[in-house]
Amino acid sequence: MSICRIEVLPKLFIQEKHPLIKKLKSFFHIDVDKIVEGKIFWIKGEVKDSSRLDFWGRELFSDTIIQDYYFNNSKLNLGDKNPNYVLEIQFKPGVTDNSGVAAAEALNLIEKNDYKVFSGKNFFFWTDVSIDKIKMVAKETLANDLLEDITVFTYEDFLKRDRFKDVKIPEVKLSAHTSLYQEININQPMNSLLKMSNENCWALSESELNQIKDYFNNNDVIETRKKIGLPSNPTDVEIEIIAQSWSEHCKHKIFAANIDYSEDESTEVKLGPIKVKSLYKQYIKQSTKDVQEKYKIDWLVSVFSDNAGIVKFDEKINHCIKVETHNSPSALDPYGGALTGILGVNRDILGCGMGAKPIANTDVFCFSNPNFNEELPLKIKHPRRILEGVHLGVEDGGNKSGIPTVNGAFVFDNSFAGKPLVFCGTVGVIPREITKVKGQDVGDLVIVCGGRIGKDGIHGATFSSMELNEGSPATAVQIGDPITQKRVMDFLIEARNRNLYTNVTDNGAGGLSSSIGEMSQVTNGATIDLQKTLVKYPGLLPYELMISESQERITFAVNIAKKDEFLELAKSRNVEACVLGEYTNSGYLTTYYGDKIISHLSLKFLHDSLLPMELTAKFSGKYERPAWVNIPKLNFENKNINELVLKVLSSLNVCSKESLVRRYDHEVQASTVMKPFTGKNAKGPSDGGVVKNILHGGSEKLGVSISCGINPKISAYDTYHMSLYAVDEAVRNALCANANPEFIALIDNFCWPDPLVDNHKLGELVRCCHGLYEIALEYGMPFVSGKDSMKNDFVGKFANGKDVKISVLPTLLVTAMGKVENVENLITSSFKHDGDLVYLVGDCQYEKINLSEFSEIYSVSGKLKPEAVDLKKNIRLYKDLYQLIKNRKLNSIHDVSDGGLICALSESAIGGEVGASINLDSLIKNSSEIVPCLFNESTARFVVSVHPKFKKDFELGLQGSSFHYLGVVTSAPCLNVSFEKKSLCEVSTTKLTESFCGDLFHE
Repeated sequence: MSICRIEVLPKLFIQEKHPLIKKLKSFFHIDVDKIVEGKIFWIKGEVKDSSRLDFWGRELFSDTIIQDYYFNNSKLNLGDKNPNYVLEIQFKPGVTDNSGVAAAEALNLIEKNDYKVFSGKNFFFWTDVSIDKIKMVAKETLANDLLEDITVFTYEDFLKRDRFKDVKIPEVKLSAHTSLYQEININQPMNSLLKMSNENCWALSESELNQIKDYFNNNDVIETRKKIGLPSNPTDVEIEIIAQSWSEHCKHKIFAANIDYSEDESTEVKLGPIKVKSLYKQYIKQSTKDVQEKYKIDWLVSVFSDNAGIVKFDEKINHCIKVETHNSPSALDPYGGALTGILGVNRDILGCGMGAKPIANTDVFCFSNPNFNEELPLKIKHPRRILEGVHLGVEDGGNKSGIPTVNGAFVFDNSFAGKPLVFCGTVGVIPREITKVKGQDVGDLVIVCGGRIGKDGIHGATFSSMELNEGSPATAVQIGDPITQKRVMDFLIEARNRNLYTNVTDNGAGGLSSSIGEMSQVTNGATIDLQKTLVKYPGLLPYELMISESQERITFAVNIAKKDEFLELAKSRNVEACVLGEYTNSGYLTTYYGDKIISHLSLKFLHDSLLPMELTAKFSGKYERPAWVNIPKLNFENKNINELVLKVLSSLNVCSKESLVRRYDHEVQASTVMKPFTGKNAKGPSDGGVVKNILHGGSEKLGVSISCGINPKISAYDTYHMSLYAVDEAVRNALCANANPEFIALIDNFCWPDPLVDNHKLGELVRCCHGLYEIALEYGMPFVSGKDSMKNDFVGKFANGKDVKISVLPTLLVTAMGKVENVENLITSSFKHDGDLVYLVGDCQYEKINLSEFSEIYSVSGKLKPEAVDLKKNIRLYKDLYQLIKNRKLNSIHDVSDGGLICALSESAIGGEVGASINLDSLIKNSSEIVPCLFNESTARFVVSVHPKFKKDFELGLQGSSFHYLGVVTSAPCLNVSFEKKSLCEVSTTKLTESFCGDLFHE
């Protein structure tokens, strides 16, 4: 076997300024004259002569119109002046290399051989800075040293190497294991067990370790194990299976706990004391049951019992939806963590019911300020690097899987510096005629399809159940392969339509231990042989095979009579499959490696024996935001409204994000009818996304809307209010996407700082759940799915040795999926016609600037707190407003949220490329209320425009609800706001657009 190297560089005429140059100047104050980025490919296999390398370089590895390729030491085409440094990046052994895999597949199609290809990058720097600074740049901006090897050369040293012959490739070489398992002494002192749990990333508590002790010390268990040749102590395989199955990530132990809740007398909205018997059962699940009964809802198909919530949309199709988080992995490797996040939630949809087709993605990201220029703790990546990596990961995952991204949001707050929050969601479709209850029979085969198993993703579930610290394991990070997953997706749908399997689920957290462990409950048993698994490289230990979360894998149950047809279809679709065993009724999950038994666990013990935690929660009423870094706020006194609105409109939480969002594919599958941007030149923001159903087997005019609501800054005051604000925003956005408020399904996603170390944080969690129950019941909207992430803290140090803890703001994301009855007549957010009447719909409370974006930027006196939410009044307004939308009495509708009324007016004008003449006389009494009026962010408000001929119909349609006439849309592109005949604001739509659509990174 020989190893060859091919380098690819852009031709001289397109070696333009690399975008990294500006970043290095902004963030590191490093001047670089020029950077050229190239690609490297290493090919392992028999190469008969160099002419083949020349052919491959020309036909496969480069585009010869814009690139040069090199397979020997010929002079590089880099211009007249030589670079100073060359930086070479190569994946570490075992890290998924998608470019290399794709190149190998293409090469082997040409050569009909078995070549392996590994990919890397090189960067050529023209700069006078030291080599140490270049090394720092590499680690901070270009590579992740958890996953990649980074080498920096002077250009002279780079040329001196015989780099085309002295070649090393990142192959995994593992020692053969001498034993199939290690016996774990479960009867050693508890301190030793806890230490072992921490060192092995089991995340098991003292109570849980005692329960494991009791199980393995049971005489019947000991006797059973003796008969089958297992020691009385658990094997490492068994401990790992238990740890994954009992992890917070999989078992949601905090949401299942018994909680004794109380609150301080100073608490303004009193709820307690409360004895909680599972937050999930008492608030989330119960709210859905009560909503279903109260409103006689008949469209819920499956909730909380599958990989995603399923609802009936029409007589032809059902829709399903799931939203997941991938926070901890994204903190360690932003690209890989986010990529596996979006691919993972796609697989949730694939494994939903008997298999659903993903038709739309949604994503919401919470980051620290990407322009942050304060000192960061050690081991934390710069917020901009996290943003760029996470965004690229989700972009690659969605685009390469052929799934449109139709909705999402960005939230910025410095509490997300330690751990970003990465929410990824997917909507799927299932034909109603094949929607049935899952269930295999005894004797059906366990078959796993898709990607091979490696060391990547080991301890992902337990790692996500722990706080992030300097020693967090790199093996928890994975890099997904969207091309492989697309093949698996297409294969699964085809196999489903041919009725080739009886059950299906994805391999998510915990790998095989979770997927097979869960599916085995249907028949009450399963037996598998791990020696039959397909691996990326030899030498993996059995426990690693069992718990690895390597991506793109789906577990099926297949009747033995259909085995051959199933496997033949998989092979024809280039999807790898392996038969691991069969489902039994033994009551045990039994694992072999060849003919050697290595694990035998009672399913009752594994899934039903874990005792609920007994917790105490106390809400202290301390309405404050803890900060690890203080950023001074500005003074707004004596500033004119023009300046204030442009400042708020350009702020991180309000501005467009178009430069990022446009990189998503919204058009693939050709069914997206409401996209992220709208208006004449698609510059105005949409409030939600809409996908039409006819192309997915549904009715001609029906569509599904996807929207979201998130407001973590409210949690600094009270998470009870935060829950109301999040749901209300999601519902308002759904309404603006033309969804019927009587047919909206909700999804909850909690991301919390560790509530086990602070009973106030646990108290906040109780209050948030209580608020969700109240608003769901009043609005008549059931929760159909959800997820929680409970350990979103970073503990570390600054360079000077000072300790630091960064905890996220308690954050609730609510996603709404609604029914759109006529996709042919969508009303969007942008103003349409000169002379249309402009109204503010909803109550106006302008005594203060509440917890708003304005108060994040400017110093505001007095105690900040959110406005009260009138649930009954709100839902009545939404139903009235929907009838106006349905009957085409509006020309535009846009909800008032981040930035307040003035920003909503600006965004509608930007979308329509028009202006508006607005008067505040009907809203406020005196000039002291101007700023609160314009920038307040209380709930249940909309800016709408109405054709004059529908004025009467509009006002009659809102009898009993509040609305205020503000003015008219103007053809002159300028926003004019006045009060008592005095001009307050006069800004051209061009300036509004420049502020709203400006550079997110302020470079």
